[in-house]
Amino acid sequence: MPIKNIPLFLSEYIRFQLKGHSKALNIFTHLTLQERMMLYHFTRHLDAESIICEIGSYLGASACFLAAGASEVIGKPVAVHCIDTWDNKGMTEGPRNTWDEFEKNIARYENLIITHRGKSVDVAHDFNQQIDLLFLDGDHSYEGCRTDVEGWLPHLKSGGLIIMHDYGWAKGVQQVVKELILPLIIREGRLPNLYWAWIK
Repeated sequence: MPIKNIPLFLSEYIRFQLKGHSKALNIFTHLTLQERMMLYHFTRHLDAESIICEIGSYLGASACFLAAGASEVIGKPVAVHCIDTWDNKGMTEGPRNTWDEFEKNIARYENLIITHRGKSVDVAHDFNQQIDLLFLDGDHSYEGCRTDVEGWLPHLKSGGLIIMHDYGWAKGVQQVVKELILPLIIREGRLPNLYWAWIK
């Protein structure tokens, strides 16, 4: 599949390497390299003291790309909140405890990453901060995805960015975007399997 916007992709990839983040490239993930570079790109353009939330962290690859971008923001640190049960339920690899692997993989960025081990809806209920960037890569069923969006969207600031993975194939994700995100968008974009929008 051809890579769209090759100049942006290449410039971000080169910057990522030069800034010393290359170890994150070795962490197993279902995100393509271009998708990971987009997370890095969006995050490093946030303002100081921004809040990022990631729903579904698995082995920590995407968390590292978010944190890599956060580490380059000038001013007070950007916090990356990772929400997962780390029991791997619903993954194609089958249930297993991935917590230790996650912790090992994010070690370089542990000063920026805040973990919340539990169900997304429960963490959302107790979360008391406003979010600048929300990345959802959790339950891709319609019911699960809708519950995640309904739980976390009220925490997203006006003008904030929501990013959703597996948009290209997951019908549940597509339906939730249509019902809950499209009515709120300021502008949007996508790769074949990654959707993003800034919302009102």
